[in-house]
Amino acid sequence: MNKIFEDEFMDIQTGIISLCLELADDNTEKIYIYGSLEEHSTSFNAFFQVNGEVKTLNKVVNNVDAIWEFLDLGESDLQKIREVCKQYQQKRPTEIKIIYDCIKGTFEAKYKYESVCSADTGLDSSDIFMDWVKEME
Repeated sequence: MNKIFEDEFMDIQTGIISLCLELADDNTEKIYIYGSLEEHSTSFNAFFQVNGEVKTLNKVVNNVDAIWEFLDLGESDLQKIREVCKQYQQKRPTEIKIIYDCIKGTFEAKYKYESVCSADTGLDSSDIFMDWVKEME
């Protein structure tokens, strides 16, 4: 059963990467994907390294409706992670950070399982996302 869970979890992550690749062009070197799956909230966002420069969504996509659709689809994929963890009674990550290397075709994922965005921490997902963007600049 654990193998099935891992396969489904990996399939969802692959889908998230594919979603982000739809916004990438030939000059995109890396894609940084952020997901927050706290108890009562879900948040998704991504940014890109293009020609050595870090670019947020609004620098990659000019259509506001397309940006919102992208964010909604990403949140739907994160909801699938929530559901598959519940289905297989596995611990759900509260935070996922994926770095996809477009040149090598590889990715690295980091997970947190403790509450990251809460009244206790005083942080919300947009704060953490923007801190990550600044860190990579």
